[in-house]
Amino acid sequence: MKVFTPGGRAAVLAVLSAGAVLALAPIVWLVSTSFKERGDVFAVPPQLIPAAPTAANYAYVWNQADVQRYFVNSLIASGGTVLLNVSVAALLGFALARFAFRGRKLLFLLGISTMVVPFPAIMLPLFVATKELGLTDHLLGIILPTAAVNMWLSVYILREAFAGLPRELEEAARIDGCAPARMFWQVMLPLVKAPLATSAILVFTLTWSDFLWPLIIMRDHTGFTISVGLQYFMSTLTSNWHHIAAVAVIASLPVVVVFLLLQRYFFTDVLSGATKG
Repeated sequence: MKVFTPGGRAAVLAVLSAGAVLALAPIVWLVSTSFKERGDVFAVPPQLIPAAPTAANYAYVWNQADVQRYFVNSLIASGGTVLLNVSVAALLGFALARFAFRGRKLLFLLGISTMVVPFPAIMLPLFVATKELGLTDHLLGIILPTAAVNMWLSVYILREAFAGLPRELEEAARIDGCAPARMFWQVMLPLVKAPLATSAILVFTLTWSDFLWPLIIMRDHTGFTISVGLQYFMSTLTSNWHHIAAVAVIASLPVVVVFLLLQRYFFTDVLSGATKG
């Protein structure tokens, strides 16, 4: 195993620190702007720490009925997508990993190959199908297609997790008289909490931040999600960047909260994958 020299370690730390600063600088500036008054946004010289920080921007934008509606719409759409996606993916991943049937590998390869198809290529037929089902201007029009589009990402993660479990667990469960359904729920599923959390974080983040599909499927602004609503507010609030920054911070909070709640499972899954073999 190669060990960094003191000079090499210092160089690596310097590069990583510079990258961290570049990545965090826009976020820090966004949060700073959200606490500024309008006159301080374009102050010269720029102020990283507001001279008179105020939370009035958050109170103003949150009291706008549309912001609350968009926020709730995003919570429902993202939560529903995660629940549907992870539930179906867990069942499919378990079947592909633990059951031997004809065409299993072909099915998996065909499913994984859909991940390389760009979304714009399937956007039109997906919209037509959604419209024929009468799901335009409805949150189900976001939940069902988004869960389906991201399905094989979760299937891949969970299939690998189930495949890595020892066969002895399955054999012991069968000896004890466990039916396949009971074995799945009571024996196998609790052992893949980390991959489940990883899938949930990824799907939640992808759904919450999705802009294009909710914009296409929702014609009534009352059904907008927070990402579309943010663009709507940018066009209506124009130069009120302190209010826009406050909306952007509010829109980012759920993703941060979900990650913080599930991060121990996420990093457990990442580290276990890194140490395999």
